[in-house]
Amino acid sequence: MYGETVLDFILTPIHYLHKAIDRLLCTATMRCVLHVGPVDTPGGMSKVIQILADNPPDGWTAETLDSHSTGNVFAKIRAWYMARKFIKNNAKKYDIIHFHSAADFSFRRKLNLLKNIANSKSSTVFHIHSGALNRTKSYSKKLANTNVVTLSQTWAENYQLAIGSSTPMINPVDPKITPGTRRIEGQFLLLGRPDPVKGHRFAIDLITKMNKNGRECQLFATGIDEEFAHTNSLGWIEDEEKIELLQTSQALLVPSKFEGQPLVILEAMAADCPVVASSNIPDLPDCVTSAEFENQKDWLRAVDEVKTAGLSNAVEPHRIDNVRASWKRFYETIIDSKASTE
Repeated sequence: MYGETVLDFILTPIHYLHKAIDRLLCTATMRCVLHVGPVDTPGGMSKVIQILADNPPDGWTAETLDSHSTGNVFAKIRAWYMARKFIKNNAKKYDIIHFHSAADFSFRRKLNLLKNIANSKSSTVFHIHSGALNRTKSYSKKLANTNVVTLSQTWAENYQLAIGSSTPMINPVDPKITPGTRRIEGQFLLLGRPDPVKGHRFAIDLITKMNKNGRECQLFATGIDEEFAHTNSLGWIEDEEKIELLQTSQALLVPSKFEGQPLVILEAMAADCPVVASSNIPDLPDCVTSAEFENQKDWLRAVDEVKTAGLSNAVEPHRIDNVRASWKRFYETIIDSKASTE
């Protein structure tokens, strides 16, 4: 008790109390879902949380709880601790608590947060966004009392031994993204965090090779600040600039080592931007041009043969109205199932 009191004193600066007060309380006449994850962190999972929270299913309201920080180790611990404390004290206020998880430490942190509501009346969703979960370990016992969601039927099957049964639910695409009306020849785009798995180095080398072959082109890349030849290093950018780049680039490059269901591909299709993506990424739609992972010769071929048709049709299931309807059915099935067992 004393240790927890001291920890409260250390980890509860005034500016951090907004986690308990900056969200509107759910109304008495509507159900409410709390989305828990990296709310204010750049990246695809954060964007999915934002879209789902801004567009809850009919008859529902949504709130968010940030469980991650991009700061130092102390800031990360503080974010996790404050999320844990909030859930412990407020879980009963929500019909569903929806955890959003990647792999590794993100996965372990969410499992720990999940334990804190074991005795509450709230139902839970454990939403795995990553394609890098350790499949050699079994987490099925720890996930036995939650409703596990994966990003596609392929991931549900790939992860079955590790997590047990799960429900595939596709990602939404940002409703603000509209098709572009012009394409700048030679402008290529890579959108991703500064992580080796995203393939920045490969894309930079590819663009360099294309220029050496006599093709004038430029790479616009987020997630990096260091300057390279034929590359505009953008760091992190706001949504408006990202959308403009998607609407004007000749193609989006996604040379990732692994992905779950890359939001950037959905965003590109919504902007009618052609996509060349790594063969390591599962469930690529037919309108996306696939190239063998880290095979420069095949990527040079793919860029020359990039597909331009069918992009808007392929993104249709990911439109927000369709995704909202799917989550409404899923959430209410969970609520009804729990009511029938009480």
